[in-house]
Amino acid sequence: MDFDAWALVVAIGSLIVAIWAIRYSREQAKSAIEQAISAVRSADAAHLQADSALRQLELSEKVRREQQEPYVVVNIRPSEHVTNVFLLVIENLGPTVARNVRIGCSPPIERVAEQELPGKFILRNSFIFNQGIPIMPPGWKIELFFDMSHKRLNSDLPLQYTFTADTEGPFGPVEQLTYEVDLRMFTEVETLTVKGVHQGVKEMEKLRKAAENISSALRRSL
Repeated sequence: MDFDAWALVVAIGSLIVAIWAIRYSREQAKSAIEQAISAVRSADAAHLQADSALRQLELSEKVRREQQEPYVVVNIRPSEHVTNVFLLVIENLGPTVARNVRIGCSPPIERVAEQELPGKFILRNSFIFNQGIPIMPPGWKIELFFDMSHKRLNSDLPLQYTFTADTEGPFGPVEQLTYEVDLRMFTEVETLTVKGVHQGVKEMEKLRKAAENISSALRRSL
């Protein structure tokens, strides 16, 4: 075999080796890409699992904290003991002490009672609204006279209020709570009152006066 033939054989062999090397490199590159994609997917899945676990942990921590925080509620409702009276009620329904309780109201409170007695008993200027409530133990309730219900519902004063309650609990400041109060729900309805000690005293006073009148009438007839 002459030199040209050997050169051709060598060239063909080199070409075959080169083709094989290219195919092998391509397979290796493909495998590496697939491994990289799989690694990225695994990393993404691990990241999602970590995010989910973190969210679950944060949610559990939030629930745990909320279960141990004070829960201050603000509302206006009919009195259970006195007829035709609206009460402004502030109470701590949570399991822990509420400190530095600050109550906000929009629009500012106006009352028929304040119009009838100008300059006196201005509820919005009271200590509770200007200075706040230093401390409210669990279950503690403050009831303030708001207005006579029949007068309020027939007046031009606002019937809708937005109250906010800011307070501090065992873990520091508590998320602000907002309450929408609409007195229009009590229009054209009747509410029942509970006859407690207050009503009992009033009835006893009526009986006392009736007894005095009978006694006076008997003395005059003698």
